[in-house]
Amino acid sequence: MKQAPESNHPHARLLAIVEVDHDQRVRCGNPGCGHSVYKAVHVVQDGQELLVLGSTCFEKRYGLGALGAPHYGGGGGRRLTSDERELLLHNTQALLQQFEAEQEALRQKLLRIRAELSARKPVPSEATPLRQPQAIAAMPLVAQRGASPQSVVRGSAPWAWMKAGTSMAGFKLRDGTCWVRVQHRDGGQMLTPWPVFDGWDEWLPGHLGNPEHSLGAYHVGDVRAVIAFLRTLAVREKVSGVWNEIRALLSAGD
Repeated sequence: MKQAPESNHPHARLLAIVEVDHDQRVRCGNPGCGHSVYKAVHVVQDGQELLVLGSTCFEKRYGLGALGAPHYGGGGGRRLTSDERELLLHNTQALLQQFEAEQEALRQKLLRIRAELSARKPVPSEATPLRQPQAIAAMPLVAQRGASPQSVVRGSAPWAWMKAGTSMAGFKLRDGTCWVRVQHRDGGQMLTPWPVFDGWDEWLPGHLGNPEHSLGAYHVGDVRAVIAFLRTLAVREKVSGVWNEIRALLSAGD
């Protein structure tokens, strides 16, 4: 897993990146600024101070990417409701506590999914050999596109809809589930579980992607935000154009 870059501000921590409606813009809290901002509003804990900064002031003050990914959510900028905006302005700590509760609820959901997956694992025997993970993942995804499993070249990626010659990014998460960022042949970015499990379509926060049930994958808009979100949960990651390398990373430790 990639490490966050060294920071020249050891007491500063990027907590969240959010956005508000244009007509509900907020003031950048950097001393001497005061500009109205609504996109990529950065919430930073700097020592004992909670700061609400526009992206320009954040970059000037800390440097681009210097504080790593935000602790809550992804890097795409969650759209706040009107009530959440009020908390951002007048009780930022309460908003952060809400984010913490949401993240804990997600963690508990992932733990339940992991427990369900573990309970469904068959006991291997001579009469019923254990199927390999790649077979579980490949067969349903190919069948959904009307192709046969035999049409997938051994060692090639198991998604018939994947754009040939493009890279994949594999993520193995702390809860044991695995996800792969794949480019669709129409050019869009997808996020797919490997293998597919019940409840996968309710896993990713709605502001990051929409499930495409016919493909067994999420269509994602801001892929950078999705990757930032995955990195907050991942223990390993790898980018490669070779499926066997991605599969080896995801299978390690099984």
